[in-house]
Amino acid sequence: MKPHVFVIPFLALLMLTGCFMSAEPRIDTGVMLARGPVAFCTPEEPPCKIGYPSGDGYLIASGAEGEEDVRLRFEALTQAGGVPIYLGEAELSNGDDKAWSYIVARPTNASVDSAPRYQIAMPSCSDLDNARDGQFGIVRTDAYSCTVTDLAGLREFLIADFSEKFEDPAWWADEN
Repeated sequence: MKPHVFVIPFLALLMLTGCFMSAEPRIDTGVMLARGPVAFCTPEEPPCKIGYPSGDGYLIASGAEGEEDVRLRFEALTQAGGVPIYLGEAELSNGDDKAWSYIVARPTNASVDSAPRYQIAMPSCSDLDNARDGQFGIVRTDAYSCTVTDLAGLREFLIADFSEKFEDPAWWADEN
């Protein structure tokens, strides 16, 4: 089964089309974004989902019978407008099949039920010019996804091509 067809409500709302995927986890050690739970929010999916600390990341309970929980791990990526931007790795599971999808997150000045609020977004691999795929260790899998073979290359691409977007509140709100 191709990883982009997993049905996980939290990530499905991030529109897995055009996503960066990996067949193995690429973040060696995750960093905790806060002490205790964190609220992960997207513009398309109110209310926010609460992630609870689990190992070196967070676990978001699916809340639906028969659906897998979502595991997230983060590492620092860059700063945009004085705000830290994190690269996140979401583990997608469907029974024994697993894949990892990549997101970005930034803190806001708000909280949800006392948990710090983080906006999350999914950069689209369709923003990567086909001629530059190999430059970043990214391979187009199909019309809907790209495979990340080198996390350092993905980091380089995101910093080079998304730095201005990371500073734009409209991009985080999915308004442009």
